[in-house]
Amino acid sequence: MIGDYKFEINDTNFEKIKKSLNIRFSSHQRLGNFDSYQKSGKHEENIELKGTLIVKSQKQLKQFEAMAKLGLPVTFVTDSSIKAILIFSIETEQENFLKDGKFLKQDYTVILQVVGDGFSYENL
Repeated sequence: MIGDYKFEINDTNFEKIKKSLNIRFSSHQRLGNFDSYQKSGKHEENIELKGTLIVKSQKQLKQFEAMAKLGLPVTFVTDSSIKAILIFSIETEQENFLKDGKFLKQDYTVILQVVGDGFSYENL
């Protein structure tokens, strides 16, 4: 769940989640030796969701897009954690158009940036 918008894994619309963790380091050059590295700042965590909507309402993602356009942090909830995130981008692609202009298939990709640690249920 992101904000009030629910993504269902067992529904047809949510297929893949990819997480990346970037650790920040500062490098210190040393003469005649390898550079040394020191962790600087907090890590960055990105989450990418991919899915396909088939023969669903054309307004399926409109509410989610409206929430993203506000640019405010929202809550990202999974079965094991709660995190504060920003929605960085939403990309959609429509295919298989009917004569009336409606489409049968819509692929989407959502990029999220974690902005708060949140907590894991196992830590409670």
